[in-house]
Amino acid sequence: MASGFTFRSISKNQLAWHSDLGGDFREWLYLDGWMDNDYKYGLVLATKMEMGENVVGPEKGDWPLVDCLVTSPEGVTHRVSKAFPIETVKLEPWGLTIGDNVFTGSLTPDGMPAGYRVKVALDDVGIDITAKAVATGMRFVEEEHGYMYYDPTTNIGVGWWPLVPRAEIEGTLTFQGKTIPVKGPGYCERQLGNKSFEGWISHWFWGHFYAGDYTAIWANTVSPESMQYRHFSPFVLWKGSDVILSTHNLALSPENFELDAVIGMPYPTAETIHATEGNTELWALILPGTISERDLMVNNPGTSPENPGCYFRQFSNIDIEIRRWDQLEQIRGKCIHEFGWMTRWFPVPGR
Repeated sequence: MASGFTFRSISKNQLAWHSDLGGDFREWLYLDGWMDNDYKYGLVLATKMEMGENVVGPEKGDWPLVDCLVTSPEGVTHRVSKAFPIETVKLEPWGLTIGDNVFTGSLTPDGMPAGYRVKVALDDVGIDITAKAVATGMRFVEEEHGYMYYDPTTNIGVGWWPLVPRAEIEGTLTFQGKTIPVKGPGYCERQLGNKSFEGWISHWFWGHFYAGDYTAIWANTVSPESMQYRHFSPFVLWKGSDVILSTHNLALSPENFELDAVIGMPYPTAETIHATEGNTELWALILPGTISERDLMVNNPGTSPENPGCYFRQFSNIDIEIRRWDQLEQIRGKCIHEFGWMTRWFPVPGR
């Protein structure tokens, strides 16, 4: 992993596509949103996706793909995933087309993301939205390349960049063929790398929240034994468009696990977060939520149908306390968060 982590604003290098990195390269945009009418969405637009075979099958696992889901206020998720021939892909400096599915980004005069336009339709699920950026994102190292892990001798790199941690969304979602007008907060990030995930990560927690004017993003990833179990643990808190707390010393703890009845694997039903910087402190409790995605991972080294990895993504409420000097705010927010493991972390009954 990189050392001497330093927060820096994203640049055009993080907004652009990176297919010139070479090797076993994969890259995708991930977007989600929690709308004011309680509809939620999740979207992946990938030129090639890590573990794509789990989404579209092994025969097309290396193809470009679009993975789209919409969750109703009742907690019902409808998800459609499709792979597309490589010739249907068109890359722009801050945009992408896969088949008839389009992401178009816009920039401010100083080169920061001003927003984006998304139009995706897969069978009876779809997203047709315009996003206006409120908070713009981060890279987590001093170097312009921005990779969390990078070896210049081999040109091997892995990157995660929240590009637009918060945007004002307006448009429509299509859920089981029904079109619903929506508005509310949305999120957009980029992931990429030419080093397979299991080479640098064994288990992870990731998430972000919206709470009034506050927005936060975090990750707590743990490397495998070959990399001495190193942690990567950034946390960033915005108020409006201004960063008011940023630290690489996030304390995140799963406080309770349950076994999912669908795939029989453990997932956290309560997590706590603690982050401090100077005279600003945040504590938060992620409450039991609605699972929107659950997947077994059986094709990675060290995994099998009898000994799988897994990941879960949830929509949850989150209770937050923010103390700045002697001012204390208590607020409830909306949280999208994920837990996963690539190698077994603890025993699972029946596995």
